[in-house]
Amino acid sequence: MTLVPPIPSAPAMKPILRLLALLWLTAPLLPARTISWFNAPGDIMVDASNAALGAAITFELGSFGVFEPTELNLDQWAANWKVFDRAVVGDGWNAGTGFLTSNEQFRADGTSSYGGVETFAAADQMYLWAYNSQDLAPTSQWALVRDNSNGLGSPSWTLPASDTLNPTSIDWDLLQADTAIYGGVNGVYGGGDYDTLAAPGFVLQLATVPEPGSAVLVTVALATGLRRRRVLSSVD
Repeated sequence: MTLVPPIPSAPAMKPILRLLALLWLTAPLLPARTISWFNAPGDIMVDASNAALGAAITFELGSFGVFEPTELNLDQWAANWKVFDRAVVGDGWNAGTGFLTSNEQFRADGTSSYGGVETFAAADQMYLWAYNSQDLAPTSQWALVRDNSNGLGSPSWTLPASDTLNPTSIDWDLLQADTAIYGGVNGVYGGGDYDTLAAPGFVLQLATVPEPGSAVLVTVALATGLRRRRVLSSVD
């Protein structure tokens, strides 16, 4: 015969419930800080040929750690990139309205609540990498931008320390970004090939990526002080 333990009465359950509540209250909290990143609906975001960005574009917020991305080391970006958050069509990116918005938490163990395995550190420089493919190929288009304002007008895009006592999210508006490593942002141009006849007031513009052989030639040209033409002119 199977013996079924008696169900504790309500009075007997009270000490157990008190103990569970005490354990919950005294358990160590997991400090976290929410990072919200976004643009405004209607912002002008275009590809290298000035066409509006569509459903094929992926937007990632992340860090390269101690690696410094430049136009000279495009082939090393993907290997050093750590994704903090990602927005794609149907999940943070509305290609119809041009609206981009997402948020994740920076947790005490150095990870993002996005669920990746990468770890981050407070004060990591954060970037927005927009692309249709991370392949180093002439069919790929990239933009790598960030805000380096250091608090002038908006919080600089550096990862804050986790802080349970501060529930306010850190808001990073693409309109405040002022530095383009590749492509263009808010009228500021970085590396790559693109049509500079972009509509006035553009917020983000992608640039074409050279094929591996061309990338080597670009590196040599830049290292010797030469500059390549960065205009995909519609009047050529």
